[in-house]
Amino acid sequence: MDKVKVCFYPTCENATNHFLANLARLLRDEGSFECSGFLDLAKQKKGEEFRQDVYHFNWFDQSLTFASFLYRYYILLRVIFARKRIVWTIHNTVPHGGVPVYNRILRALLLRFSSVIHIMSEGSRELPYLQPYLHKVELVPHGDYFDSYPESNADVRAHFGIAADVPVVLFLGAIRPYKNIETLLEAFDFEDAVLLICGNVRPHDYLDKLTKCLSGKKNVFFSPEFVPDTALSAYLRAASFLVAPYSYDSALNSGTVLLACSYGKTVVCPDIAGVRDIQAEANCLYAYHYANNAEHAGKLYEALAHALADFRSGTIAEKESRALDYMHRNSWDANRSKWCSLFKR
Repeated sequence: MDKVKVCFYPTCENATNHFLANLARLLRDEGSFECSGFLDLAKQKKGEEFRQDVYHFNWFDQSLTFASFLYRYYILLRVIFARKRIVWTIHNTVPHGGVPVYNRILRALLLRFSSVIHIMSEGSRELPYLQPYLHKVELVPHGDYFDSYPESNADVRAHFGIAADVPVVLFLGAIRPYKNIETLLEAFDFEDAVLLICGNVRPHDYLDKLTKCLSGKKNVFFSPEFVPDTALSAYLRAASFLVAPYSYDSALNSGTVLLACSYGKTVVCPDIAGVRDIQAEANCLYAYHYANNAEHAGKLYEALAHALADFRSGTIAEKESRALDYMHRNSWDANRSKWCSLFKR
């Protein structure tokens, strides 16, 4: 029997996105699938990107320019007219940071013509635009990051001059205006702990804004640079726990939370849809709820204080153990059959 050719948009290469790379690896290992990235095929034999069997679209309705929108619109129409199987994964409520209104056309086409609409949290079913299409919706939770990054011997504490006995609260990842870093800086008011913020900052004027916010802040280390895959595990090992002050406006799921759980770490974060699922099953996070932006910093402070108190007492280890157990129960391998079923014709 011929293998099913699965085409990932944008790509399934490790350097771009570990979620897609891990999923492609799982499908290949199952034995019934061949996996390629759309943008990679487009660089090779002419037209090969449209000769695949199944198309998996990710972040597809997030064009930032009209030219990008027209290109994606063309891709989608060709796939639809060829009657290919479409699997669309919904990662966010709406695109982070907002995108031009014409992307709604792409979303409407994906809703109408997808064979499967894949979600990763129960709360995603409540999205208003999904209601007429719930019969297409399939839930498979995000997999693990157990083998995604190499082990590193880098001494993160020594690099930043942080003493071995001082708790480190880590924010790790791309730094963008929607990530609520200003709220985090407002909330972090602890003299016996440090906040370490690491990640590439865009746009550049946002870096200037954050630099001003950091003026006079004690116990905050700011490294506005991309953390390479080769060093990432060292940052996670150095952290006492992580923090991710998401916005309800766009966030549904959190790769950061699942990355932390994969390393036996817990996270302070709002109760977005994916976090609610994790808490219901494992109660391994310091989840909090805020009613509006005005009270976000206060609720975040309370959750940080709780986590720091548990770290000092040692009871945080209970959450760390449950976090790792949760990730094993919801690893890529644990849900192998569910993942494969999304792509079978």
